[in-house]
Amino acid sequence: MAGKKVYNGLDVVKFILALLIAQRHIVQIYFGTDSKWRILIGNWLSNLGVPVFFTIAGFFLFCKLRGKPHLDNVQVRRYCGRILRLYVTWSVLYLPIDWYIWYHGERDVAAGLLDWLHKFVFCSSIVQLWYLPALALACWLVWKAYQLSLHPLLILAAGAVFLAIGVIGDNWYFNQRLPEWAFNLLWYYLQVFVTLRNGIFYGLFYVALGLCLALYRPRVPLGLSLIGFLVSFAGMFAEVWHFTDPTSYTNFVIGAAPSALFLFLFASALPLKNRPVYRRLRGMSEWIYLSHFYFFYFLGWLRPWIPVPFTSKTVTLMIMIPLLIFAWAMTRLSETEKGRWLRMLV
Repeated sequence: MAGKKVYNGLDVVKFILALLIAQRHIVQIYFGTDSKWRILIGNWLSNLGVPVFFTIAGFFLFCKLRGKPHLDNVQVRRYCGRILRLYVTWSVLYLPIDWYIWYHGERDVAAGLLDWLHKFVFCSSIVQLWYLPALALACWLVWKAYQLSLHPLLILAAGAVFLAIGVIGDNWYFNQRLPEWAFNLLWYYLQVFVTLRNGIFYGLFYVALGLCLALYRPRVPLGLSLIGFLVSFAGMFAEVWHFTDPTSYTNFVIGAAPSALFLFLFASALPLKNRPVYRRLRGMSEWIYLSHFYFFYFLGWLRPWIPVPFTSKTVTLMIMIPLLIFAWAMTRLSETEKGRWLRMLV
């Protein structure tokens, strides 16, 4: 569309962050507890991914609805419905892996199916898919609050409160210091809702941040936004170094909030000329994020026939190279007439 502003820098950032999230899960599964990458990637670099994804999604959704708080709900319902359909579709696509785990695991298929249904409703059966229902819920909540004429900064502040609760509840350093009644309440919550990583405690703040960016369009000099990102990102590292157990993982990092803001401001202002590569990087980032767990299981199934020693480097290469080729192939195929249906999967 003529005159439509594009943000190629955001596509580059999404691609890099999708790779980091895939690498985070490789580190979690294949790297030793003494590996330095557990802190550097598992708790620092990769924890910027989802906050930025939420922020970008909120920004583009509310750019369409800018200044129209009482607009018909159709656009938001369609968007949330599409995200939920994507969640259901990929949950079904991952069912063969779930079935394999049930059939070869300690529990029987019936117990596995009940656990799958519980996680499907309240979180996700495969780790990375939790983002999809969380995004749909957060977008709906922010939209309803905005439609009720609540000030966007008030919505953002409410999101910050829930994010702070998520940080306290998810991080061992903080939740071990809770009073007994609060810790018990957290334990009972997790028995039912599985995780704090959802559209309330995680997504609400960042989608509201996307709303504020869409409405106010702050203009920050490129150099200043880069400095802001580097400073806040360094603070994020200091946070995970001090408050995270190196042998475990945390999903909420409060320093990710200013880091996501400044990275968004920097990337959205990059003067990159329009080229097909940026659109393809966007598609590849979605394929990488949604499909990468399949490549973990492929590697596990093929391991007896692979003569190469399994080290952190070889495992990373054996997963990431096929994953990149697959993501590139799916993105290019989706550009063809016969492959257009693939766009329904991302």
